[in-house]
Amino acid sequence: MPERPAADGYQPTLPLLLGHALVFLWRDRMVFALVALPVAGLAAGIDWILEDNALFIGWRNHWGWDFLFALVYAMFLDRWIKESLLENAYECEEVEEFRRSLIAPRFLFYAAVMFVVAYALSVFPTDWFFGPESVAWLAPGRFFAILLPWLPHLVFWSLILALFCLVLPSVSAAEPLTLGEALRLGRAQRAVLIKLILVVAFLSLVGYALSHWGLQHLPRKAWAAAATTAAHRLFDCLLIAITGNCLATIYSQITDWRQPESADHPYRGLGKPPRRFPSV
Repeated sequence: MPERPAADGYQPTLPLLLGHALVFLWRDRMVFALVALPVAGLAAGIDWILEDNALFIGWRNHWGWDFLFALVYAMFLDRWIKESLLENAYECEEVEEFRRSLIAPRFLFYAAVMFVVAYALSVFPTDWFFGPESVAWLAPGRFFAILLPWLPHLVFWSLILALFCLVLPSVSAAEPLTLGEALRLGRAQRAVLIKLILVVAFLSLVGYALSHWGLQHLPRKAWAAAATTAAHRLFDCLLIAITGNCLATIYSQITDWRQPESADHPYRGLGKPPRRFPSV
């Protein structure tokens, strides 16, 4: 297979990508609600059951719930990348078939691997970076006392993910890249990818800290935990949708990915340059 050369002439800026993602999200807000609200509802239902029943006290902070939602987030991200790739697509049977296609097992595998890496990082002691005296001036339970110890993990994780994140839209587009190809293709866009992942990961961490901070100020009721968790998961879905659109935009531009078209369409491929990269 010939090596995929780096694309020339496409230098996206982060504000432009984020602006386009927000416009697309607003335009397709009903699709977002139909996909994201069940995720938030599932999270709220699980938290309600765990908090309302003392029999499940040992399951309240089990790592399995994080793994479950990592897979749920992966399915949401795959769906939103497909919606982004089909922006302004000519409606035909091929487009509908692509839109209805299920998530590829490879996508779930990458999501599982990322979860394992993130979980491994989470067990490393943060005292290497921030000792107890670093946050001693913060009163217990304050917002920054929750946020600060996770910042080293956020930076390290974002740098790793930014190297290979173009694998995800390629799998959703049914033209999967290898890790090496994703690394080479993203070289020219490395700076914007790192900034994108850092910004989104930081906002997700802020949402996580706010949810824990809010739990300390809400009544000790099952509904409070369920509502806080649902809001946190919904905010994560918002960030995932923005990230998915940005990745889809970068991927489609640097690979000249084409939307599916009907074979009998009279203007199929009219005016489009030859594909820069062959299918995998």
